[in-house]
Amino acid sequence: MAAGPRDPAWRPAAGARFFCTVGRGLEPFLMREVRARLEATEVEYILGKVFFTTCSDLNMLKKLKSAERLFLLIKKQFPVPSEIGRIVGIALMKQFGWKADLRNPNLEIFIHLSDIYSVVGIPVFRVPLASRAYIRTTGLRSTIAWAMASVAEIEAGMFVLDPMCGFGTILLEAAKEWPDVYYVGADVSTSQLLGASDNLKAAGLKDKIELLKVSVIELPLPSESVDVIISDIPFGKKFKLGKDIRSILQELERVLRVGGTVVLLLSEAHHRRLKDGEGCSIPLNSKGGHTDELGVAKCLIPEEKTGIAKTVSPSLESSNQECLDKMPPFGSLVPVECYKVSLGKTDAFIYKYKKSHSSGL
Repeated sequence: MAAGPRDPAWRPAAGARFFCTVGRGLEPFLMREVRARLEATEVEYILGKVFFTTCSDLNMLKKLKSAERLFLLIKKQFPVPSEIGRIVGIALMKQFGWKADLRNPNLEIFIHLSDIYSVVGIPVFRVPLASRAYIRTTGLRSTIAWAMASVAEIEAGMFVLDPMCGFGTILLEAAKEWPDVYYVGADVSTSQLLGASDNLKAAGLKDKIELLKVSVIELPLPSESVDVIISDIPFGKKFKLGKDIRSILQELERVLRVGGTVVLLLSEAHHRRLKDGEGCSIPLNSKGGHTDELGVAKCLIPEEKTGIAKTVSPSLESSNQECLDKMPPFGSLVPVECYKVSLGKTDAFIYKYKKSHSSGL
């Protein structure tokens, strides 16, 4: 029997057409990833899905980190009436005598109908790509954690810090991808650090990541000693940081070296507080943006030359650019990229800052 899509030896000889489901706002990350990892061509997206062509084998396809699930594309066409899905399902059951079993299906067929397009695909793997076998206790969603690490410009030999590490998800994702780096995770919660320690053991990264029980506003580190800071700033009913967001950013600014990078996941409340100008010491330009010796602030949304599908809703690009334009610098920390992403029940913002000059703190 010839190798099929779920056989590890299977490789599409002339290139096969795939699509991945992806969290809202993470489409640009996945587009960049499939090009880099899979040498994919014909890359395009619509909200929640990225389509591409590749000759890569299953071992490479399994390495995609910003995707939820991977499908072999059977058909993509203009929209059809929504009742077609029910008609197709009934016809298949009558024709083959199949019964619908959502808990333990022998065959899964993905059919998505919308006002924009219709897509039919077959899942390549039973287990979603977003499920990480090396994460025992789940904190921040792995796809968000990897996306944050992927824009942080991590290189071998760097000192990377997560000052509010929780269960260590961001550091786990970073260390799996960039192992030759010195990682430190800090948190004030003993229970969170215990969970992080369990995750490090399960992932075989106990010797790669050092954990410290310290406050994010009192880091035991010299000024300008850290190359990269990546952190999910806690929010929700359990965490009432309020104006502490300013104290947190001041301490991060202090320990970050000039030219270093900060990548933060901010709630909408944090975003509004910073947007109102707390701690702003560098004036905005006439268009609401900001520039310095590092260059013009920007929002990395794929341009037309990268092969975006013409069916993309403009809301993704406009919302990301708008959130960047309205965010002022914080002292020497200048925002250079922004992505509005979905966390399921709520939205958040991935912000990337660069330190433009010595803070003098």
